[in-house]
Amino acid sequence: MVEKILKEIDNYKHIVIVVDDATNVGCMASANALYTYLLQLHKKVSLYTQHIEYSLNLLCLPWIDKLKTSYPSSADIELKAISSVKMFNYFQKNMIKLNHKMATSLYAGLLYETKGFQVNILDNNIFIMAQKLLDSNADIELCTKSILNHQSLSVLRFKALLLNRMLLKEEATLAVFEIDDKDLKKTGAKIEDVSVVIDEALSLPTVTNVKVIYNKKLIRNKYE
Repeated sequence: MVEKILKEIDNYKHIVIVVDDATNVGCMASANALYTYLLQLHKKVSLYTQHIEYSLNLLCLPWIDKLKTSYPSSADIELKAISSVKMFNYFQKNMIKLNHKMATSLYAGLLYETKGFQVNILDNNIFIMAQKLLDSNADIELCTKSILNHQSLSVLRFKALLLNRMLLKEEATLAVFEIDDKDLKKTGAKIEDVSVVIDEALSLPTVTNVKVIYNKKLIRNKYE
């Protein structure tokens, strides 16, 4: 859909890039790269999401302050944000030159989608992508600090609490975390922050499965 619309981009005056989930770093990063490209085409473009809920690690993205919750009435077409890898592949396929802002955005998304080149690497294309983004002057220091090394105080408190409470079962192959609203209030964290603790648990040599129980209900059942 994105490729079809971009091929017909001359037919549109005001394009809205819709990010369904502003907490999805990959989609936010891709949206920023696309926003930059459309500006280069001298198009009027807007970034839209229903709810602005993103962490400080997204401040490395060049147009994060342009994200709005009001849908522009003058828009005549909308594009749904896609993954950073898909956006990069589109640019490559159509021989679109990446500038600094596009490369930085896509590199941030790549770091997020691969968890620092640890997952979702099916072949060497990911590393080829990374090299091309570096060649296009991506700010890798900023991206690494923001995407991989940034954690709020509330997340650190949440992480410490849950790691101290973690239970290992089934011959230490299963890690179980039990959380309730009191834990979130005490630490200031959000339930989405539990993903950081899941990654920590899966780094243990024997753990292959993690279960998260929130308010006595199973909300995550993740395998390595």
